[in-house]
Amino acid sequence: MRLPVNQIPTRLAIVLFLYVGFTWLGVASHRDASSNNAATEFYFHHDHILGTSLDLWITATDEAAADRAEQAILAEIERLRRIFSLYDPDSELSHLNRTREPMIVSNEMIAVLRQYEIWQARSHGAFNGQLGELVCVWKEAEKSQREPEAAALSRIVQQLREPGWRIDAANRTVARLTDEPLNLNAIAKGYIIQQAAAAARAKAGSLQCLLLNLGGDMIGWGKDDAGGAGFVIGVQDPRHPEDNAPPIAQVRLQSHAIATSGGYERYYTINGKRHSHLFDPRTGRSAGGAASATVIAPDNVTANALATTLCVLTPEEGLQLVAATPGVECFLVTKDGKQLRSAGFAALELSGVPVQDVKVEKKPGAWPEGYQMNLTLTIPTISAKKYRRPYVAVWVENADAKPVRTITVWGNNPRWIKDLPQWWKFAKYDGALVKAVSRATRSPGKYSVVWDGKDDKGAALPQGTYTIWVEVHREHGKLVRQTGKLACGAEPAAITLEKNAETGATLIEYAKKKSP
Repeated sequence: MRLPVNQIPTRLAIVLFLYVGFTWLGVASHRDASSNNAATEFYFHHDHILGTSLDLWITATDEAAADRAEQAILAEIERLRRIFSLYDPDSELSHLNRTREPMIVSNEMIAVLRQYEIWQARSHGAFNGQLGELVCVWKEAEKSQREPEAAALSRIVQQLREPGWRIDAANRTVARLTDEPLNLNAIAKGYIIQQAAAAARAKAGSLQCLLLNLGGDMIGWGKDDAGGAGFVIGVQDPRHPEDNAPPIAQVRLQSHAIATSGGYERYYTINGKRHSHLFDPRTGRSAGGAASATVIAPDNVTANALATTLCVLTPEEGLQLVAATPGVECFLVTKDGKQLRSAGFAALELSGVPVQDVKVEKKPGAWPEGYQMNLTLTIPTISAKKYRRPYVAVWVENADAKPVRTITVWGNNPRWIKDLPQWWKFAKYDGALVKAVSRATRSPGKYSVVWDGKDDKGAALPQGTYTIWVEVHREHGKLVRQTGKLACGAEPAAITLEKNAETGATLIEYAKKKSP
């Protein structure tokens, strides 16, 4: 789907967060299209690309160049998917995982394996491309609700210390040296993004700027970076992973790649204890490094490899590794919430992440200190030939049926946000509100958003009974709404809004917020 710039938000109109693993992101355009009459910005969006979504912003001198760039990116991603996919039994990697004999492979496979060798050495074993069996063991542990046996983990760790493959460059063959299946996702995804962006530049020479986001990993570049402000990228706070939480930091991205990794969104739960999906190859257990790591690097391979590695190493070790890697900066959040930055990160960071907060004197009947409303929304998987991700608006009304807070809106294109008619009745008069709350659409899954008891201007509201609205509209689908009242007072409360044709049941809980 392509849209010209006058139909997409620009200049900080939409704040984007870089979510881990399957993440979404929002960007601000590097400049107004009007600043250069010879160029136009175009936006493309695609679902189901490598199991996630793709967003692409292009500045080009003509529409044909933008279209060529988009098609080049999609073609290159599909070509490389056939090499590195773990889910396609006919992929090159799947064939390699089924044999211990030397196998002729592509130059791309050799390039990615070489990068694994480099980063395994640089990280002193904290980064590894043979974690397939370890992942399976922990998945089974979650099913049985029993942690893996120490002996089993010890055996796997011992194998991970051994070389996993042998490359014969002259004959272009690779031979696996252990029974550990190869899982190259950490670097292959970055490699694919890098090659896709390069393909766009090669096929459409008149491009001026490009930002490519594939599931939260990004690369941005442009010929006029010296005069442009760069793309604004927000980094999610691992202590507040709610979908509408403000970013913990914002950076400007210019001709660099950015990747974030962390175990706070994806994990295995065994007997009530969470175990990160990121593993330490040296122990076979969940990584114990930073809670999240954001890396800015000249290329996506370096950014992805380091972001994963920094969640395994101690923060001190991670900062040392970054300092020893040219052209790389990082932002770490430790397990106890401390923020650590590499020496040059401040030069890329925007100071003063905007937070609306109006201080008022506490009065009788005021919203209780520390309480918030948590909403868990579910977008179900719908089998439809022309499925499009739904547009969603969530807002709160007071006892007088007056809208007091728009919690979040999911919609890629402001042109169609008005197709949420009940929300649009009042939102259309407040352009700043629409820009502030808008986010990208979401794929099927569960999402958490919060309301802190403040109105749209940041002023605290009193205790009372509030009405929550969830409005959903999907192209080729239906317009549906969920609504319910919840008493927000001195005691916790909860309600569940019934599922419908477009959404699952929505759980709403009013309680004291949990400590990070």
